[in-house]
Amino acid sequence: MSARVFQWMSDSPLGAWVNSSAAIWPTLETLHFVSLCVLMGSILVIDLRLVGFYRERCAPAVARLAGLALLAFAVNAATGVLFLFGNTFKYVGNPAFAIKLVLILAAGTNAAFYQWRLRSLVETEEVTRTSIAVGGISLALWAGVIICGRMITFYAR
Repeated sequence: MSARVFQWMSDSPLGAWVNSSAAIWPTLETLHFVSLCVLMGSILVIDLRLVGFYRERCAPAVARLAGLALLAFAVNAATGVLFLFGNTFKYVGNPAFAIKLVLILAAGTNAAFYQWRLRSLVETEEVTRTSIAVGGISLALWAGVIICGRMITFYAR
């Protein structure tokens, strides 16, 4: 994207709103953090099931957790966009932010593969090499997202 787009984002009414009160940014941070905890907790339970730590049939619980994870991800995405508009140039060109976005995309692709190929495993007690790989990759990707999210501040200009 061009510098004009980033400047527009920074100068937009949405960016102005995010910065209009001393309470908005901390409130967004709190929502982002709490929903991140819910997202990571849900994903952790699902992924630990995939890698074999819990082999019981648990389809109803996993379905509820998947729905909760999607809701938490939506809150994180919304607050993340607000952060981007509120402090555009902290994120643009920041390598930690760029890596975080790539990891989120990869984790989303991994989750889509789970939904497409492995969702039926939660109805059985089966653990396969594929499920172990998908669960392990998911855990690693989301850990990377958390680490990169934290590192954004240290690479900010």
